Amino acid sequence: MVPIKADKMKLRVLIATIFFVQLAFGQINDKPKLIVGIVIDQMRAEYLYRFQDNYTQNGFKRLMHEGFNVKNMHYNYMPTATGPGHASIYTGTTPANHGIVANDWYSKAKKAKMYCAADETVFLTDGRKASPKKIDKYSRSPKNLLGSTITDELKLFTNDRSKVVGISLKDRGAIFPAGRLADYAFWYHDQTGNFITSSYYHENLPDWLLKFNNRKLADSLLNLTWGTLKPIETYKNSGPDHAPMEKIFNGRTDAKFPYNLKKLRKANGNFAMIPNVPFGNTILTQLAKATIQGEGLGQKDETDFLTISYSSTDYVGHGFGIRSKELEDTYVRMDQEIAELLSFLDSEIGKDNYLLFMTADHAASDHPDFLRTSKLPGKYFEEDSIKQLLNSKLSKLYGNEDYIAYIDKTQVYLNPVKTSREEVLKAAAAILKTVDGIQEIYVSSLHSNRNLAIDDFFRKSHNLDNSGDILLHFKPGWMPKRMEGTTHGALYNNDTHVPMLWFGWQIKQGATVKKKTIDQIAPTLSFLLNIPLPSLSSKEPITEIFIGE
Repeated sequence: MVPIKADKMKLRVLIATIFFVQLAFGQINDKPKLIVGIVIDQMRAEYLYRFQDNYTQNGFKRLMHEGFNVKNMHYNYMPTATGPGHASIYTGTTPANHGIVANDWYSKAKKAKMYCAADETVFLTDGRKASPKKIDKYSRSPKNLLGSTITDELKLFTNDRSKVVGISLKDRGAIFPAGRLADYAFWYHDQTGNFITSSYYHENLPDWLLKFNNRKLADSLLNLTWGTLKPIETYKNSGPDHAPMEKIFNGRTDAKFPYNLKKLRKANGNFAMIPNVPFGNTILTQLAKATIQGEGLGQKDETDFLTISYSSTDYVGHGFGIRSKELEDTYVRMDQEIAELLSFLDSEIGKDNYLLFMTADHAASDHPDFLRTSKLPGKYFEEDSIKQLLNSKLSKLYGNEDYIAYIDKTQVYLNPVKTSREEVLKAAAAILKTVDGIQEIYVSSLHSNRNLAIDDFFRKSHNLDNSGDILLHFKPGWMPKRMEGTTHGALYNNDTHVPMLWFGWQIKQGATVKKKTIDQIAPTLSFLLNIPLPSLSSKEPITEIFIGE
């Protein structure tokens, strides 16, 4: 046994010697040159596997085979949506703390519906004039996001020497990941086909982005025909082409491949059509490459951070559903976007010099009509009907008033009332318990622990200032009434289970099936980079990805 131990000791010494020699000659970096955070909008974890027969070896499969796969990653609050999802990934906490409780919510102070990234104190800009024109009646910034992001902490730690840029088709998908201290956030403007920013970041666009916009990629992509990338008979993991409940573009009578975009674009919003087809992801990959080169990301001593949020997957999912040929083709194409991006990063930054993670802002559920035809439970609920029921019954109890200010999927906001607010809340909760489809009700001021697992979800979801007075949790298979595609928002596995892949700098190959939650991504980055945790972040990283764990 002694020789074996001696051999092991010699091997360890040799490995350590090689490591320190490589470190001394710069072959192993003590920090990544660039972090790339990828969020794929509305991606179920199963898509890594369901569509894999048509994936290349260089996209999703490369991330899975060479990186670290967190197979059991979940959202731990509701509603699961784009704004809250991106905010949670990068702050390391949930809506109860970061305040982004939905894409839209009811402002109790303004007594009006508000958008999560709205900011009327700044303006949108798409040019480099000294006084940029206001291209919309309102603008965008991260001002509604509470606490710091991991990207903010990187900027603070390096005394602003690191660059942080966020890009997406959606403004909220660019803004919340980039954080409050970002150099830029750029998003797609569907009236012009250009990428824009707001005066929160800069009043002018950089020259390299003006050149990128001048390439008119959206215009050229909208002159293509969207056909299946692979022979349609190889798309065996989706339903029939032209199935019920699929989006039918204006100018068409069916939802069937191919789609001649040049003929359809004018009737479907022209540049606004790009997000609804997979070529929206194509244009974002090209922007990612242009951003890295234009901003010189990964070329300095400090670590830079690029956040990328691919949105066309979400639009296609909403329009055509999660069993459609259109969605399968979108993910086959998404795989090639990932492959192209990885190849570019290898050549531009260096294979071992960048750290990349990939996840999603939420998953998605099957359409109730599909569920019923598949002999599974599925029904609709209608917010207006619930609002009318509450107003009617509460008026009978306490006098004729408009009691409900706003209701959206999972949240009910009450107007100020003459009667005791607590009494009205109790009565409203009792009424809601009689509504078909409602599984659980949460009123923070009245709630007592009955179902600990559900209560934990509710507590992480409810923000005192921005959330509704009542949170609703519907039964499995229930969603707001819709005629096409799908949606998301519930706290069942359908909507919470998302992919989580780590790749590149100091990431060992492997996988874990231990349950993890979305608020563990930011602390994992903090400990990998040895920088402070975001101010409201969870303190629990994904320990399995660390060498030696």
